[in-house]
Amino acid sequence: MHIRWLRAATLGFLVTCIWPDGNISIANFRKAKQLVYQIAAPENRTFYCNCAFSAEGIDRASCGYVPLNDNARANRTEIEHIVPAENFGKSFAEWRDGHADCVRTNGTRYKGRRCAGKASATYRLMEADLYNLVPEIGELNADRRNYRFGIIEGEARNYGACDFEVEDRVTEPRPEIRGDIARVYFYMNAAYPGRGIIGNKAQKLFEAWDKADPVDAVECRRAAKIEHVQGNANEFVKQPCAAAGLY
Repeated sequence: MHIRWLRAATLGFLVTCIWPDGNISIANFRKAKQLVYQIAAPENRTFYCNCAFSAEGIDRASCGYVPLNDNARANRTEIEHIVPAENFGKSFAEWRDGHADCVRTNGTRYKGRRCAGKASATYRLMEADLYNLVPEIGELNADRRNYRFGIIEGEARNYGACDFEVEDRVTEPRPEIRGDIARVYFYMNAAYPGRGIIGNKAQKLFEAWDKADPVDAVECRRAAKIEHVQGNANEFVKQPCAAAGLY
């Protein structure tokens, strides 16, 4: 742990706090996926569309979701990285260039996500950070890809009543979670410096989203659960939640 200056955008001033270096307790993405579902209970709602889900599948009537393509992924939940794994993964040499440990049984080398997950403990911890993981409908997880968040002019609804748009490599989420997304990006950028999480243009967008969509009880409960399980706090959520008596 060490001291960093953090901008608490929701409070509008600079604070000094002790900031753990992100996740140091959840060893890998496989373990994290199990924990995400535990944290989502008992509400069991998807992030982008706020659809109820269970072991039996997605309750489409609960949110008005209509699949664009009614395939297997439209009928199941998956675990989504809010900050895409590919976007921060490319900052790791193992992802870009491979590693001596990343060799197939036939002797050929590989790189990318598989190699980073095998050869870099730091990548594995970052990939498994629970603050960055949410349950989502598989189709939306697939269609979002690694696209940046932003505003798309017009309201073309390709998924029924679900307020989720993807166009020209941009994803627009519903207004009710834009602040949540911003505060995850702020946290990931602070907890894992030098990984290219937020550029200058995105910083301004996320500051606006943070202000327009302040924390609510659902976000605060989720963050408190994650702190209990993972052991470190997302101060960009915890501080405003505590100020509102929600943490």
